[in-house]
Amino acid sequence: MAHSNRGNVLQALGLYEDALLSFDEAIRLLPTYAEAYNNKANVLQDQYRFEDALIWYDKAIAIDPNYAKAYSNKGNALEWLRRHDEAMAYFDEASSVDPGHVDAYWQKGLSQLASGNFQLGWQNFEARWSKSNPVRFQHAGVARLENLNNLHGKRLIVWAERGLGDSIQFCRYIKPLSQTGAKITFLVPEQLLDILNPLRAFCDLRSSLAYAPEDFDLQTPLMSLSLLFATELSTIPQEISYLEVEEGKKKLLQNVLHASTNLKVGIVWSGGHRLVYTNRYLEGERRNIALDQIAVLGELKGVDFYSLQKGDPAESELVAKKNDAWPDIINCAHLIHDFTDTAALIDSIDLIVSVDTSTAHLAGALGKPVWILNRYDSCWRWLRGRDDSPWYPSAKIYHQKKVADWAEVIERVKVDLAKLAKVIRPRREFKPVPLLHL
Repeated sequence: MAHSNRGNVLQALGLYEDALLSFDEAIRLLPTYAEAYNNKANVLQDQYRFEDALIWYDKAIAIDPNYAKAYSNKGNALEWLRRHDEAMAYFDEASSVDPGHVDAYWQKGLSQLASGNFQLGWQNFEARWSKSNPVRFQHAGVARLENLNNLHGKRLIVWAERGLGDSIQFCRYIKPLSQTGAKITFLVPEQLLDILNPLRAFCDLRSSLAYAPEDFDLQTPLMSLSLLFATELSTIPQEISYLEVEEGKKKLLQNVLHASTNLKVGIVWSGGHRLVYTNRYLEGERRNIALDQIAVLGELKGVDFYSLQKGDPAESELVAKKNDAWPDIINCAHLIHDFTDTAALIDSIDLIVSVDTSTAHLAGALGKPVWILNRYDSCWRWLRGRDDSPWYPSAKIYHQKKVADWAEVIERVKVDLAKLAKVIRPRREFKPVPLLHL
């Protein structure tokens, strides 16, 4: 057991080969210890050796047929292999042998949502409160909103629970929720107060950091509104543009952006960097693209690129490497102080090309054309087998076809940008237009 525990520590440190040696030693010393087999398989998953991982999960299950965690983890490996029906069968088996194994419901929910099965997916998405590494549930002292009936005059807290992009995506529910007659207080991260200003017509918008709710009747997490509204693919609240740009900031930018007949493309290649080495760290790293790799887009003629990248290490890296990696890119970091600045830039540019970040969500919420460069293990919201988005009609999704292979994605984007540039530049040379309507 000590060798297996040592392996877990080494895995958490990213020392995969050493971790495998520790698990092998644990298995040698105690061949009936199912957990060591499962843990070894987990490391193989981290190395993207999914077929090998399946073998070791099967060995763990053979030793302990009631090992729910091994069934669930095998389902995860099958998801990576795009064998989604088989994966669901293993998630079901995990919850069958142990109905209290919450991670299986969570994984089922993610897979169901990605397939468009929202009816079951939203229900299982509620497992986020009690899964491994749970989302923190807040305001538990206030009764939770269970349905949308008889809300007229009720004082209701809606609280943003996860990332900035999640809040931008799901804030669309505030307007239809207000139509129930509830008196809504919407608690959001401080950074979003200004950009979400249009929602003040439907709620009392407050910072979640500076406001202590008292005397409320009901509360609900923001992302649970999709369940309460029984949202299906066809019923997603879908106003093309539900956030707005400050006209004053937009006018200021007209004197800053380069006068050009070229296609203007804003670009974001990194969603930030987590210092703690966890599954969320790995997910973030898979989402990001190296500057040297994305910079090949700079070879295109007829395109002006504007960096909307904000935050280190990507922002500092651009400053350090710009002259060598991408000398012609226009760095807009000094213009961006909050999301309203980003929104004004987005509105002044023809097209946004971004990895899965809050900037991509903001472009979609503004109804601006956005091409989202999406990692192989896609977030559920971008759906399987689609290059469009029912959440953002102005979005086009470029999915990775192989794990960690950004080169192929970037080549497709490069081809499509070249085609677009050939269309727009002659039009502007003939008759200048301020923006491209795609």
